[in-house]
Parts: sequence; structure tokens; C-alpha cells
Amino acid sequence: MKNITNVFYEFLIALCCLMFSSTLWAWEDMPMPRLHVEGRYLVDPHGNKVNLHGFAQTYSPWFNEMGQKWDNYDVAKCLKYNQGLIDDIIDAGWKMNFLRLHMDPYWSNSPGIHVEGENDISAFDFNRFKTYLDRVFIPMAEYAVSKRLYVVMRPPGVCPEKIAVGDEYNQYLIKVWTHVAQHPKLKNHPNIMFELANEPINILGPDGTYGAGSQGHFDKLKEYFQSVVDGMRAQGCDNILWIPGLGYQGLYKGFAVNPIEGENIGYAVHLYPGWMGSDGENGDGGSSTGGYEPFQQGWDDSVAPVATFAPIMITEMDWAPSKYNASWGKAHTGTFGGPGFGANMKHIVDNSGNVSWLIFTGADLLAKFKDTPPAEGEAYTFLTDPEACPWPTYHWYQEYAKENYPRPDFTYQSHSDNGDGTYTNPVIFGDFPDPDVIRVGDVYYMVSTTMYIFPGATILKSYDLVNWEYCCNPLERIEASDGYNLENGQNRYSRGQWATALQYHDGKFYLLFTTLDEGGYLLTTTDIEGEWEKKKLNDGFYDCGLLFDNDKIYVVYGINQLRIAELDADFNKIPGNDKDVVKWSFREGLEGSRLYKIGEYYYIYSTYGGWPAFQTVFRSKDIYGPYEEKKLIDDDNIHQGALVETQTGEWWTMLFYDKGAYGRFPNLQPVKWVDGWPEIGENGKGVTTYRKPDVGREYPIKSLPTNDNFRHYKLGLQWGWNHNADRSKWSLTEHAGYLRLYTANVTDSLHKAKNTLTQRILGYPQDLEHSYGTVRMEIGKMQEGDVAGLAVFQDPYAFIGIKVIDGQKRLVYTTAPVVSSAAKSEQIGEVVTEPVIYLRAIANYSTSKAGFYYSLDNKTYTKLGDDLNMKYDLTVFTGNKFAIFNYATVQTGGYVDVDWFSTEPEFDEEFYFDDSFEGYSEESLTLTELTIDGDEELTLLTGSSSTITVKGIYTDGHTEDITMAVDYENQNPDVIRVTNGRIMALQDGESDIIISYKGPLGDRQSLKIHVTSSTFPLTAELFNPNIWETGSFDENTHTLVTGQYGFGGWWYDNGIDLSEYKYVVAKMGNDNSNNGASFRLFDENSYWSGAAEYEVKNSKQVVVDLNNMYKSNSKVKLDPSHIYGVGFWSFGGSPIIIDKVYLTNSDDYEDPTGIEDVTVDKDPLVDVYTITGIKLRTQVRRSEVIRELPAGIYIVGREKIAILE
Repeated sequence: MKNITNVFYEFLIALCCLMFSSTLWAWEDMPMPRLHVEGRYLVDPHGNKVNLHGFAQTYSPWFNEMGQKWDNYDVAKCLKYNQGLIDDIIDAGWKMNFLRLHMDPYWSNSPGIHVEGENDISAFDFNRFKTYLDRVFIPMAEYAVSKRLYVVMRPPGVCPEKIAVGDEYNQYLIKVWTHVAQHPKLKNHPNIMFELANEPINILGPDGTYGAGSQGHFDKLKEYFQSVVDGMRAQGCDNILWIPGLGYQGLYKGFAVNPIEGENIGYAVHLYPGWMGSDGENGDGGSSTGGYEPFQQGWDDSVAPVATFAPIMITEMDWAPSKYNASWGKAHTGTFGGPGFGANMKHIVDNSGNVSWLIFTGADLLAKFKDTPPAEGEAYTFLTDPEACPWPTYHWYQEYAKENYPRPDFTYQSHSDNGDGTYTNPVIFGDFPDPDVIRVGDVYYMVSTTMYIFPGATILKSYDLVNWEYCCNPLERIEASDGYNLENGQNRYSRGQWATALQYHDGKFYLLFTTLDEGGYLLTTTDIEGEWEKKKLNDGFYDCGLLFDNDKIYVVYGINQLRIAELDADFNKIPGNDKDVVKWSFREGLEGSRLYKIGEYYYIYSTYGGWPAFQTVFRSKDIYGPYEEKKLIDDDNIHQGALVETQTGEWWTMLFYDKGAYGRFPNLQPVKWVDGWPEIGENGKGVTTYRKPDVGREYPIKSLPTNDNFRHYKLGLQWGWNHNADRSKWSLTEHAGYLRLYTANVTDSLHKAKNTLTQRILGYPQDLEHSYGTVRMEIGKMQEGDVAGLAVFQDPYAFIGIKVIDGQKRLVYTTAPVVSSAAKSEQIGEVVTEPVIYLRAIANYSTSKAGFYYSLDNKTYTKLGDDLNMKYDLTVFTGNKFAIFNYATVQTGGYVDVDWFSTEPEFDEEFYFDDSFEGYSEESLTLTELTIDGDEELTLLTGSSSTITVKGIYTDGHTEDITMAVDYENQNPDVIRVTNGRIMALQDGESDIIISYKGPLGDRQSLKIHVTSSTFPLTAELFNPNIWETGSFDENTHTLVTGQYGFGGWWYDNGIDLSEYKYVVAKMGNDNSNNGASFRLFDENSYWSGAAEYEVKNSKQVVVDLNNMYKSNSKVKLDPSHIYGVGFWSFGGSPIIIDKVYLTNSDDYEDPTGIEDVTVDKDPLVDVYTITGIKLRTQVRRSEVIRELPAGIYIVGREKIAILE
């Protein structure tokens, strides 16, 4: 533990570089972005913590200098006086940034009706409230906002001493807040929040008593205010809500057990001297002197339980010696740790770290404050006495203004919400093609195509189908093959994951997709933002749509000729239930299908792809048809997507359309149903600007993130690697707050380079001519021949960067193709001697051009090279992307540190982000365990390969895919080869593989897997009954039943070499005279290449002379050095019982692995490991191990044993 701790402290030291370079705002220009609640903090749009500090106003003559300034419901004088106080307070130098605004009942009570106090609502007049909300309270709120003050509005009056769920006051609050929540000037205002009530005291508990101290009473309080919250949220109001506690807002502990549900929830606290164990003046003028400790204990008992998960705002608090008679609270400031209230309060709330607060001193007094101490011998006043709250608070606020304040929001944000109840297509101005959309509860999920980018299969989520945010990238990788790893000259450009089906059924999410090269895959999870499981399927389903129809699973798939297959629970085709259902009619290119059961019809929702593309639909009352077809929309190339129903019964479709260099954009269209057919758009044409879907309420505008300062231990969801990344060659923790990119391979071109980090280029409707991408890059550790920079990537691509030539770092601008034979162009620029370079690309959606620039100071940018003519070429098949890279042309070892990436025209990290750094914790960096997906005992088909996924589990519970970064120690490399998680079975045999990984803090964990390679395993996992047509195989009885004219057996994607053997022997367990069975071998990687065929009939044994095999009805000899397929063909429907299949060099055809040939060693040589996978002994006798090892649990020869004392 010592080493881990030391490493962690060294790591913290590295963070210090972020702590001492913050630029402070001038307070007059304090930014006012929308705030929100994130965990226990109030934060700005970038996640910076915000603690507000302010004052309060109440708009009644009595509280406005006791009627001396205005009276008689004089709105103009009220506004003039109170707005003037705000001006005077600011002029006095107070660094305040919020106002608590009391909607005083003076305005909402009917004049002339006597009330017993502010808790008496008998005179409340709702019409008057609505009138003066518009005439007084909203104008005051708007004025405060104009003066850079956030506003917290509280309702008229205070709570009665006793309240109960559903009582008159509960209904009063619901009525008031429901109206406020739907007011267009208040709902979702970025700077206005609401405190739901003032000073509840006691509530009727479930035991029939009024009180404030039991959990039962808090359960009722939760129910009381949850009804108010739910009513406000139902209006589409997402403003921050501050919830009061019991005991005059001094008790909160019960909320820790049963908190208010929903987002943007904080808790509003009142705190006066004498409360929560704090010091306060006694009635005789003396003062309690407990000081800090009882006060901290009182806070910990009353407020801290909710402060652990939600922000706190103290909305009433003041103090002063009683002699001034100018404050509600009677106490003195004191010093921290000693007697007194103020200094101890400040320490407690500062230590909590998430408390906003105000002083409740009258605004007229705050406006008269002068930061001038009394002259020597002059007596203190309330405003100048350090023991009264104004003087110390004024100076504390000056210090607070330097930290935990809001930063401005980004100016370039791409969204389609017009803010007036309408949206404009494209609904996302970026490359999110092939959408499938579902609704689960109130949340919509959309999956899109990412091809060769990982992690991929991006899923977005939305609450209104218009405003989308990233949800997850569930596909960590497809395979760890040369193509996906950019090795041995191979790649997967224009391949990979595409046209994925998304469904939710019985608590589980499903993603189904097929690649052109590897076949079908299924991803599943019960937590869409958590861990996903990936499964390779026996079948592929081209452009598929998935339907769960009660207890049955169907998939539609294909191109031109569409098929529907019923699947079993393992997503294998059920024999006989895979059928042709429809064929293209308008023209070829029928694809991109989804499958639905709506009402009495099954619908196949398909597209005619290509250019121009259009949408069509088929319907039938039977899943297998016959189907009738109707063309739906042929406009602006809008096509291929999904249908979805809203909570209110509306239907919409998310399609996409090709929009040039930036890619293929989602397009949202309304759907009407006429005579059982969907109709898209209006009058057969797609809509551009249209009303937003009715989802039952309104939701705030969202924009997909693009900027990143790399302060988290995980990459943002907007990023994806070009092909599989080498996890050992990049880090977000080695240099805190930077992305460190090591050179990962030696190559001559960017498109062959590993670890290129990409992000979609988004269009900005307000400025389609400028999509900025800028990086700040530290280049001091680059080596000879290294090339690092920023690219716009498609085919062709271009980049600006730094290249090390003869020891000098020089600017370089390069354009090159990915596939074509066009020449690569390289322009070498000036020498850069500075350790930091700023690189920029500006893409122009309107012209499909991109220019490249550099700067040494982030102020003046100089262009280098000609514009890139951006294309959308099918050789890459994704939209142009920004790409950050670092590759070697001589040798690996160098690295660059990327400080930030921004899509803003002007970006300075200190302008948008504070100097705190909480992206990491020791728990998030401490590796505790390694796991793999699947069994640690793995059996492979000889000649085949399989990809494992290795995950690291950390103390905080999160997991990371570290497959490409771990070390692999292979005990038998002649039998098994392992590279980057891809395990290849070379020949029959077995091997132990030790997997180990060193975590960010230096802690190493290990795990062992055992791999067996077998040429002809009769296991359900490796014997494929569906190589041609759908069959079945029973592992227990070794029984194969092929489909009609079907073939089942073993297929070796990489081929196997059988040339060292004389014979392959198939032992049969039944008579196959009537099923036409034959034993077949293929030496080409295609079922249609022709096979050597050997009839089985009633033979118990089939022998193949491997050196004399000929294709059926041919003189073409098979080559045993590369066999791809071995197995059995039949007419179908009849059992073929296989005893075993084996290779032998015996002319008697004996099985060399038969039991008679095996000599059993009763005391074998074994390897010994600890339970965590650390090797202790190599090839020692088992008996010696048991004698020598101390007590403990060990792995001995692949068995777990316990050695006792």
C-alpha cells in the first residue's frame, strides 16, 4: 500500500500545474449560464462547481423601511425603490450573485381582509397573485438577472405551524407553483430557481402525531413536497428547486433516507444563532460559548446527511450582537474554533464545499455599506462592527468571488430546437446514419452506425425526439484481427458495424448487427449506460430489424429479397422458420428494414437505398405474408430509419438523409395513419421546420458536447478511435489534464496509423461556414520522424501538424488518399522552437472545403497549405471527422500531450474551466481485479481464432476494457498464439495464458486462462450445424440434423494445415443409408468451391486419405495444407450420430488420443500460481508443492487447492 500511496501523491503533485494559473473575472461581467444540479453540487454547463452568495428582498411596504418609501399597492414606486436598492448594493461593492425574492402576500391577499399572520392564506386571491406576478415579481426578477444576479423565488407567506399531506396549504402551494412553472417568462429560465415553501415546522406523521423528529414525519414531508415537484415538472419546468426541511428549515436528516425524487433538486436551509448547537446570545445578554465543535456536530446531524448527495442553499441567516437590534440572529462573529457564530459557520459551510448562502440583513442597510472602518476612537456601528454579519460577510464575499463562480457557456452549440415549440431538420447536424429508435418509458434511444470507429454503435438518448445527448458507445470492439488493429497492411475502412437493430424486451436492451466480414453479433444489457455483453452469432442478418412478438423473436433481413426468420433464445434460426417474404418492386436496392407489430398488422419498414433513396413499407396480418407494399416518401433523399410512438399516442419516424461531406444526418418526420398505412411528412413531402413531438411535457434544449479538456479518467462519449486503439499507447492519467498520445506504430501514412482519435464534425445552423476544431499540443517529447497534429479525415484527408526532421520540429501540411492511387502531397513549413503549438482546422459545410491553421499564442492563426476539398467517399463510408494523431515514421517511443480540443472560435481553458481537478480519485485509479468476458476455460477450433475482452475492475466499481494494454504470458506458443486479445489455435493441444496489467497507480493484477485447441470438437459451441441451411446439433448425443440439403461441421476461417497427417477418420454411431449423408472436406474458404465427398451409407467408419482427395466429379486435387471445411451433408431432417472424428498417421486408422495410448502420471509436473495469478513455481512435482507451500489457496496444475496448517 505504501507504493500505491506514494504514486498517488506523485500523481496529485502533477495536478498542481492546473491549480495556480486561473484568470479571474471582472465581477461586473460575471457570466450567467444555466446552472444545474450534478450530484451534491450546483454546477455550470462545464461541470464547474458553483456556490452562490447573496441577499434577500421582500416587496411590501413594511419590509421596505416600514412604509416610508411606498405604500397603497404602488407598483411603480415599489419597483423603483427595490431596483434602486439592487443598484446601490452593487455600487457599494458587494460581490453578490443571487437574490432571494419573496413574492410577498401583500400583493396576493385581498385588501381589507384581516389575517392572523403570513401563515394565514384565508385572504389569498389567485387572480391577484397572477396579476402581480406579472407586474411586480417577474419585473423584479428580470431586473435582478439583468444585474448579473441569479434569482430564487419563494412563495407568498410562510407555512402554518402544522401541515399535512393534501391539506389546504399543500393545495395552495401546488396551485401557486403550477402557475409559476408554466409561466413563459419563468419556466426553464436559465437564471431563476424556486424555493418551494418557507419554514415548515411540524407535519402530520403516519402515527397521527404532528412532529418533526421521526423518519415517519419526513416520509410525509417527502410526499408533501413531491406532489408540488411533480406538478411543476408536469408543466415542463426544469428549473432548480430548493426543498425546505422541518423545524423552521433546520431539520433534514430524514430526507437522506427518503429524498425528493427527480433532477435539479437541492435543499434550502435556515440557520440562525443558537440553532444546530451554534453559539447565540441568551436572554440575559450573555453568550453560549460552545464554539465550533457542538455547531459542527449539529450541522452533521441536521444538514450533512443531505449535503452528501445534494447541494445546500442557506436562504435565511444573519447575526449581530443584540445591542444593534438590526438582525434576527443574536450572536457575534468570533473566530473559528472559539466562541461565536459567524466564523464557525463559514468554516462549516466552506468545509462542506457545496453550500450557497446569504445574509438576511435588510437590503436598505446593505445598500448603505461602506468598506471604511471607523476612525480611531469612533464607535462601531452595525455596518462597521466585525462582530456583526455585514462587515465580515462583505469581505468574505470578495474572496468567494474568486472561486466556485459560474463560467460562460460555449457559443458554438449545434441543436435543432428553435426554442418556440418547433424544430428544424436535420434534427442532428452530424453523421448519425441508419437510425433505429425505441422508447422505454419516457426516454427515447437511438442507435447509429459508426463502422470502424471504437468504441462504437453510438446510442443517443432524448426525452422529446429533438434534443439528443450521448448515452453510451456499447461496442468496445468487433474483433482483434489484423484488419481492425491496422496491422499487416489490413484495415476495415467502409466495413465494421452498421445498420444496427435496437430493441428492449423484458428488462433487457438488445443490439443486433452484421458485418460484411465477420458475420452477426448481439449485444445485450439490463443497464443501457452500464456494461454490455457481446456474443458472436452463428448467422448474419443484413440490414436487420428485430421484433419481440410476445414469446417469439423475429428478424427481418436481406437486400432486394427480404427474409424473416424466427430465432430461439440464443438468437439462432429455428429450422424451417426462415423464409422469403418480399422482393423489390420499384427497383433494386431494397434494404434497411425494421419490423413492427402495430395493431393487427405486421409492418416491414424499408428503404430503397442508393441515390436517390426513398422509403417504403410492407404490411401483412401474418408474419410470413403475403405482404402488400406502399411507397411512403420520395423527397430530398430522406430514407431508412424507424417508427416510434410517443407517450401521447403520436407517431413519428426518424430517418436520415445524405448531406455531403459531413455525412448522413438524422431527419425527424411526423407520421399519420390512414387506412392502416403510415403517411410521412405532409402532402408526401418531408417537413423542414415543424412543431415538436407531443411527449406530454416540454424539455430543455440539449447540445451534443464537442469541447474537451481531458480532465477525466475516461474519454468523452463524443470521441472514437480510428480502428482498435492500443490501450498501452495513450493515457489520461500520466499527465493530469492532458491526453498523452504515444506513437503506436511505425508507418508512412496517417490512415495506417494506430491510435488516431476522432470526433464527428458538426454543423452549426447559425454559421454553416465555420466548424472549428482546435487543439493545444505540447510537442517537446517528439522523436525523429514523428508526425503529430490535427486532421480532417475522410478520403482524401488532410492534416496540419509537426514533423521532426533532422532533429528540428517543423510545421507540415499533408493531403493524401486512403484507397486511391492519387499522390500524397506534403508541404514543409517553418521550424517551431516553442514547446507548445496550436493547430486548427475550419470546415465549411456550405462549400465542403476545410482550411488549416497554426498559432504559437492562440491569438493569431496563420494558414498553411491549400483548402482540402472534403468528400464523402464510400471507401471510408463515414462523414468527415476531426482527428488528433501522433505516429512514428522511424521508431516508436515519442509522445505528445494534448491539453484541449475545442470547437469554439476562441478558446482559453481558464476562461471556461476553474482550477479544480476532480476527474480522478484514488478509488477511480486503483485497480483491484482483472476479469474476462466468458469462461476462463476456453476451447477453440484448431485453425480458428477468438477474441477475448479483458476488463479491469477499480475500487470505485467502474470497469475499463484493457484488452489491448495487458501483458500476455503464453506457456505454449507452439499451440496457441495470443496478440492483443486475439487467441489463435495453431494445432491441437493446450496452453495456460497469464494476463497481467499495471494500473495507473502502479498496482499490478493478474489472471490465468486455460486454452484448449481441438480440430474436431463435438461441442455445441464449436460444432456448427448451420454452415449451409439451418440444422441442429445435440452435444450430449453427438447427433446432427441438417437442414434440407444442408451441411454441418467445422469451418476454419483461417484454414488448417493437415499435411502432417495421413488420414482423417469419422466414426459413425448409426446407419445413414437413407439420408444421403456424406463426409466432405473443402480446401477453399467458400462453401460453393467444391468438396471432396465420401458417402457414409451404413458404414461405421469413414476414412479419408488426405494425400489423395479430389473434388467431387472432378480431377481437381485438394490440398491438405489449407483445409477450411470438414463435416457432413445430408438430404436433411434425419439424425446423423457422430462418434468421433480424428486425425491419425496409423495405417490401422487408430485414434492416437485413444485411452489405450495415454499413460497417466500420478505425480505430474505442474506450474503453481497464487490465487491472483502470480507464478510461484515452474514445472515441479505436485507432491513437492503440497509439502513445501505454506497454508493458503493456490492454483496447482489448473486446479484450485487449499493447503491447510
